[in-house]
Amino acid sequence: MILICVLEGLLIASISYFIALKCRISKLDYQMLSMLKNGLEDQVKRLEHENNHLKSKNDELSSELQNMQNKIIGLEFEKKTLHNTLDLYKNEFSTIDEKYKLYFENLANRIFDEKTDKFNKLSIESLSRILNPLQEHINLFKKKVDDSFNIHNKEQFLLKQEIQRIILANEKITLQAENLADVLKGNVKIQGNWGEMILEKILESSGLRKNQDYILHGTGMDLQDSEGKKQQPDAIINLPENKHLIIDSKVSLIHYEKYFSTKSEESKNILLKQFITSIRIHVNVLSNKKYQNIEKLKTPDFVLMFIPIEGAYTLAMQEDIMLHNYAWNKKIVIVCPSTLFATLRTIESVWRLERQNRNTMEIARQGGALYDKIVGFVSDMQKLGKQMNVLSSVYNDAMKKLSEGHGNILSRTENLKHLGVKTSKKILEDV
Repeated sequence: MILICVLEGLLIASISYFIALKCRISKLDYQMLSMLKNGLEDQVKRLEHENNHLKSKNDELSSELQNMQNKIIGLEFEKKTLHNTLDLYKNEFSTIDEKYKLYFENLANRIFDEKTDKFNKLSIESLSRILNPLQEHINLFKKKVDDSFNIHNKEQFLLKQEIQRIILANEKITLQAENLADVLKGNVKIQGNWGEMILEKILESSGLRKNQDYILHGTGMDLQDSEGKKQQPDAIINLPENKHLIIDSKVSLIHYEKYFSTKSEESKNILLKQFITSIRIHVNVLSNKKYQNIEKLKTPDFVLMFIPIEGAYTLAMQEDIMLHNYAWNKKIVIVCPSTLFATLRTIESVWRLERQNRNTMEIARQGGALYDKIVGFVSDMQKLGKQMNVLSSVYNDAMKKLSEGHGNILSRTENLKHLGVKTSKKILEDV
């Protein structure tokens, strides 16, 4: 019985403890859930804030993107418009010459056709004084335009023949130089004169005009150095814009000829070195003359030194690879017949283009003057037409007074005839 009471007490105590423990656990769970809920609510608020911020940022970026796309579309449209405008201008410029020709011709024909009936009432002599000078200007302008195009087409057609002529001329000059070299051995003075003669032959063959495009020995120029000493370069080439290019001929044939005539390799080496040395001496002598510093000349900062024998030039360049640099440092450029001829032909082409440009400018000037004449002529014709319209209106008013209305002059005149007045003429019915 006691045991049962003890067990009942233990059971009741256990149940009470369990109930108390469960209540305590439930209270803790509630606190934890409250804390978790508060944390989640804070996190939700923070995420909503971030979401709103990101949404605002996204809207800004979307707006910027749309603006950029609109700008790109605008720029593409502007680019396309500019390309179309450029193509239009190109097409207009390519046909402007023909359009102006047709415009002038059609304008003159249209004016003539429209005013033919009225011109019949004017003095033929007065019109001739107006039209004849205009026609002369039109013909002169047309002739200059046609001549310019014909010259251009002819030069294009003859370009191939010109190149072949250059090649043949260069070969001929080279052959003459090598043949004459055999005659000039040993005489330095004659060699110098001969070199200048070869230089003059190349100048003549290049198409340049003596005493206009080039001047020999500074004739008539009174050239002097800084010390007042007279200077006479072998040739002075005139360039556009009042500039100049100086050429001086230097011949070194003694060692060159002996180099080829001797059979000893040792002698050949010695003569070859002497030949190179003689060319370097010529470079130094020419450099010391300082032709490029002559006050009356506007030249580049160098002078051309002409070696009249192609083979001598080639041998020197092959054996002394630094010769060009050595000369350049001395403000000298070494040339041979082929390179000089090509340079002179280029200069001649520049002068030809310069003359064509001047002719084109003159054509443009006369075209402008012709256009002004035509504008003045059209203006005069318009004034003449207005005056003729006024005269026509006055004429019509006078005829109305003469033949229309009650009691007009013609009807009264006819009444006199009916009254028995004798007449020899009759009033025209269309009056």
